[in-house]
Amino acid sequence: MPAPATYLVTGGAGFIGSHLADALLGQGHTVLVLDDLSTGARANLAAAWSDPRLRFVRGSVLDERLADELVARCDTVVHLAPGTGAIGAAALRHGARLLTAAADGRGEAASGATVVRHGDTVGPRQSPVHATQLTRLVRRAVAGEPLAVHGDGTRACRFLDVADAVGALLALLAHPGAAGAEFDVVGDEEIAVLDLAERAVGRSGSASPVRHFPYVVDRVPHGSCARAADRPLDASRLRELTGWRPARGLDDILDAAIARARDEAPVVLPGLRAPAASPAGQHLG
Repeated sequence: MPAPATYLVTGGAGFIGSHLADALLGQGHTVLVLDDLSTGARANLAAAWSDPRLRFVRGSVLDERLADELVARCDTVVHLAPGTGAIGAAALRHGARLLTAAADGRGEAASGATVVRHGDTVGPRQSPVHATQLTRLVRRAVAGEPLAVHGDGTRACRFLDVADAVGALLALLAHPGAAGAEFDVVGDEEIAVLDLAERAVGRSGSASPVRHFPYVVDRVPHGSCARAADRPLDASRLRELTGWRPARGLDDILDAAIARARDEAPVVLPGLRAPAASPAGQHLG
């Protein structure tokens, strides 16, 4: 177990960020979370909210004064929020170690930063707006709706459970050899979209049909399923440096997604409407 340290996690109320914050707190670290809640939610930090080693700050990573104040208090910065400049400059100025997510799947390891490119990551707390192709297909299968496959369905995808994604980040944070290098954090098993749709139907016991639609770029989820000209994701560098491998395979990820979709599906009795969802983070005040 690494010695206790102080981490700043930008975007720490988001999907991957909140899981990372939980894991760092579990290792005994102090965690400062900076998030403007444009895509994240305080509810994502509900499990950690009462931990005295967690401090949540609502604000923007573009706020240079705030970025400098928070980075000055930290040993390591994990920059998962969109937007660069202020955080990176503050980390360089204060000598804090920096791990940053590459914007739009592209990045360069500069000034000693560790850069990660995330593949399609799946798990609890993921916003429906940013749901992966796998999650969308599973939800339709569980609902008994037709599954949409764009084009011929041969585009290849790789998926990773969020717990394994966090494990990769922790491994990189713990390894001094990760500084100044770029790593892909992605699942091992590659599958075509059509095969994924059929597997989602089979594992959920659904009778949903799979239907093909013309390929329309702006209607296809981004991520590894949509990449064509971009460099394919490859976790070999991460594996060679740290020994990291995903603990959960594609069937595990599918089964967990199916269980979540069933839990989230509203139960509507005849003559009654489904209750409206509560605003994210409301119970935390």
